[in-house]
Amino acid sequence: MQDQEIIKWNITESKRRIRQEIKADNLIMFFTRVAEDLRKYKNPNFYGRVKEIFILLYPYSNIFNTKEIFIELKKSNLISKDGLRLDNQEVAYLKNFLKELDEDCKLEKQVSKNKIEVILKKLIEKYLPNSDKLIETYILGKLISSVGGIKKIYKMPSSTIQLIGAEKALFRHISNKKPAPKYGLIYYSEKIKKAQNKGKTARQLANKLSIALRVDYFQNFAQ
Repeated sequence: MQDQEIIKWNITESKRRIRQEIKADNLIMFFTRVAEDLRKYKNPNFYGRVKEIFILLYPYSNIFNTKEIFIELKKSNLISKDGLRLDNQEVAYLKNFLKELDEDCKLEKQVSKNKIEVILKKLIEKYLPNSDKLIETYILGKLISSVGGIKKIYKMPSSTIQLIGAEKALFRHISNKKPAPKYGLIYYSEKIKKAQNKGKTARQLANKLSIALRVDYFQNFAQ
């Protein structure tokens, strides 16, 4: 092979591998973070979130200004050759989200919060059906979003999954001999809130969730 052919092959192969790593869990994380913003902030704008999804869809774009990205994404068909692959239903979810953003990239809060969480529920039922049976949709999305994706969380032992979100408390335990945390984000599950022995219930839930996440990963994400 000539040098130019080798360079061309390397570029093509690199793009293929990058696209392979951009999995559908990114869409779950995106809508989880939008839902989180709507819960956490009084009147958030979504320029940052729009930029996140734009980069996932079009990783080689030379547009960097957030307002330009917003305008470009609103008129895009959301079909990407090099980035995140969306099916027709997922395109519709994203288009509906973009359609509801006003000129300041903001949403009408309560109605939009409900719509976003419905979309998140449908995505998690589609890609994480086993895990979804064990824990509430938003908490599951937060767990995955907190660690950066399904590929990271499915490799974690159940004891680590149990403590996702309790990193500060764990650090205090290690550095200052404070009591060790028994749970992180999964504490907010109704199963744990209603349990008499919350530590034991958290451990059991994390064990089951660890197995379910592995099953969901190999069923829907492994290539």
